[in-house]
Amino acid sequence: MPSYNLYNLLGVEQNANSDEIKRAYKKLAVTHHPDKNPNNKEEAENKFREISNAYSILSDEEQRRRYDHLGDENYNQDGSGGHEVNPDINEIFQHMFGGHGHFGDSFFNFRQRRENNGNKCGNIHKVFNVSLDDVYFGVNKNLNFKITNHCKKCIKSCDNCKGNGTISQMIQMGPFTQIINQPCHNCQGSGVCVKSNKNCSECKGEGSYETDNHCNLSIPKGFEDGIRTIFNKLGEQPKKANQEPGDLILELRINEHSVFTRKGNDLVYKLNITLTESILGKDIEIPYFDDVIKININQFGIINPSKQYIIKNRGLPIMNTDKKGNMVLEFIITYPKVDPEDVRELTVILNKAFKYK
Repeated sequence: MPSYNLYNLLGVEQNANSDEIKRAYKKLAVTHHPDKNPNNKEEAENKFREISNAYSILSDEEQRRRYDHLGDENYNQDGSGGHEVNPDINEIFQHMFGGHGHFGDSFFNFRQRRENNGNKCGNIHKVFNVSLDDVYFGVNKNLNFKITNHCKKCIKSCDNCKGNGTISQMIQMGPFTQIINQPCHNCQGSGVCVKSNKNCSECKGEGSYETDNHCNLSIPKGFEDGIRTIFNKLGEQPKKANQEPGDLILELRINEHSVFTRKGNDLVYKLNITLTESILGKDIEIPYFDDVIKININQFGIINPSKQYIIKNRGLPIMNTDKKGNMVLEFIITYPKVDPEDVRELTVILNKAFKYK
């Protein structure tokens, strides 16, 4: 006949409901807390830990069902860790008493709290490089990539922390008792461990395996550098049954263009010309994605290298509109090299010619 000492520890019947178990634990926790027993702290700490372990099992529906089925002895041998469950005592009391409850700050002086990010796994951030042509035409690409899945057959709840990812430790600080949650050294805070099985058909004992996946990246033309797009549930994959997959976040980075420099929706085009060409003009051809712009620069008059010249509606598309930015021309004038001696001789000749003194 199996024994069920956890119920005896809390002083409740085996068919007690969750409210009865909670009330019993609350009463015993107040009675046996070390701060309430200054003359016998060691015994109180041991008792307090025992009843906390009992409550952590009996208040968890899955663990209680397994315990009721196996009893004390078989529950220990089952590899489920028996009664040493290292409960998150902070969470137990916060749930039961609300914050620090009836005990005040002298009862619980929290140094560390487990961050609660819900049941969603982490997101994966990746940079996707695109060209200025992609900005002009828009992006519509099928992306192929691999997702790392965690093997449900080989990944099990950590025996040391019972899947919590943390271990609670009681530390005496003068008249106060601190309860500190620390990451479990056995699972590095993940709450799960790999039960290696080289015969596993999915992961071959590695605990994880990759699957091929694909998604469609569709971005309208005219997008800005650094724009992000999110693919739901294609990020980190669950290790536990109650977790949801994270997301894949792609950040688009625009590569430098060989011809243009982008400024907003305008395109800057730099052109080298001679001094003669800046005065008399020159036919030029500017490659413009799927087109070629042909102009003669004499339409701008004599070129001033400190000015910018505009060709309207020849820039990049403005996102979600049918408009475009402008093309901005910047001219770099190459001046002829002149020997200073030649300048002096020319000055003498001109002075004589015009009888200038």
